[in-house]
Amino acid sequence: MITTDIFIRADGSREIGLGHLVRSLSLAHMLKDDFNIRFISKEIPESIRSEISNSGFQSEIIESEALFFEDKIHKDAVVVLDGYHFDEAYQNQIKKAGCKLACIDDIYERKFSADLIINHAPGVVKENYDARPETIFALGPDYALLRPAFLEVAENKLTKLQKDTLFICFGGADVQNKTKVALETALNFGKFKNIIIITGSAYSYLKELMPLVESHTNIEHHHSVVEKDMVRLMTEVETAIVPASGILFEALAAGNKVISGTYTNNQKQVYNGFKKLGAIIDAGHFEPEQIHLALLQVQDLKTKQLIDGKSPERIRNLFKKLIREKTFLR
Repeated sequence: MITTDIFIRADGSREIGLGHLVRSLSLAHMLKDDFNIRFISKEIPESIRSEISNSGFQSEIIESEALFFEDKIHKDAVVVLDGYHFDEAYQNQIKKAGCKLACIDDIYERKFSADLIINHAPGVVKENYDARPETIFALGPDYALLRPAFLEVAENKLTKLQKDTLFICFGGADVQNKTKVALETALNFGKFKNIIIITGSAYSYLKELMPLVESHTNIEHHHSVVEKDMVRLMTEVETAIVPASGILFEALAAGNKVISGTYTNNQKQVYNGFKKLGAIIDAGHFEPEQIHLALLQVQDLKTKQLIDGKSPERIRNLFKKLIREKTFLR
């Protein structure tokens, strides 16, 4: 039996953030036993490219989108797009090439020509989308795009939580330096014995952050953390401050009591969905007074198991269904 090729087209940088690449890599892990997977990027940090390679996947850098269409994809392959700049015209080019198309999305603000749309935000329904009638939808936390170690934690509840330790992470880039705002607020709050902060590979404010870190013995700082260490650190704490991005799903999978909010538009759907479910304590836009108020309330939050760790099986079945379909959406 010939194994189908999957081309994952996603980018990441300080400006774009690393979320598209991280969740695309999570998807790749879910599909790797049944498909040949290759990442195609115009922008990608070396740390993420190394992680892709160490995970057993191929990756290529392209200088232009024309190169992607002319030399990379081929008929009967599956293309996965994760990025807001892949508009309907771009999607139609992929369809005309004879490929099946899957789109990872979290804002549903454009028209889609995809065969499959994945949006793991809670509360999203297919009626939110301007898509074709035949489009298959994978919506909600049942299709959570999480890395393998977090899926294992979610499924087996492998947590040991310390109430006197706080975890802070604002993803791979944190262009607004909310890490420093949250850390200063937590220090002023004064009720945590230890504070763990994680900064990502695209974080550019280390010179501003390190004097604060070095002046407090109760701060444990980690930079550009690999998956297994991220899981270990998150499952050692009870309370986490994270944005409503992919890392929020990780914190919920780890069983944390989560303080969350937004500072970019693409975080709103995830934020609103989990807030409506009562799964997070609201920190608004992560202003100091909002974080302080959330810290006062967090101990009253009852954790809910909204992520069961079984999304890989569900997603694999949908991709296999795409391959079995005899006709392509045009």
